[in-house]
Amino acid sequence: MDSMEQRPDASFNALMAEILQSRRETEDAILASRAEVAGEFSAMRAEVAGEFSAMRTETDGQFSAMRAEVAGEFSTMRTETDGQFSAMRTETDGQFSAMRAEFAREFSTIGVRFERVEAAIDDSRAHLETAIVDLLGVINKGDEDGRRFMLVLHEEVLSQFRLLGEGRPASS
Repeated sequence: MDSMEQRPDASFNALMAEILQSRRETEDAILASRAEVAGEFSAMRAEVAGEFSAMRTETDGQFSAMRAEVAGEFSTMRTETDGQFSAMRTETDGQFSAMRAEFAREFSTIGVRFERVEAAIDDSRAHLETAIVDLLGVINKGDEDGRRFMLVLHEEVLSQFRLLGEGRPASS
């Protein structure tokens, strides 16, 4: 091979090396982003599972306590029903009002906890969307670099052909 044929080959090989390096860097960035997103999903999944488990445990305990309290009250009512119906009715109404208020407070607390979980999920979703946008930016940059390198190679090859067509020696 003479030196004129070696020069385009050397330019092509250098350009291909740059393209391959850019592609490796882009793939590494994608793999790093994928690992980060997977870690965030695992953390979010563990956090939500913990919240639900805690809520389930708290709710079960509260309902058991309320069941025991109500069972005790009904037992007391059965033993006191010997002529005290009007007094019992008044006392029971007061207890049910208190219990309703307690239920309302408990359900309100559970509602607040659900809102916190929903907010955490929304925050994680927003972070994930940001990570996806960043990842798409990295991919697009890699595509742009590849197009730029191919354009430079194309222009170099056309230039070499023009020089050869004019009878002048090609230079790198």
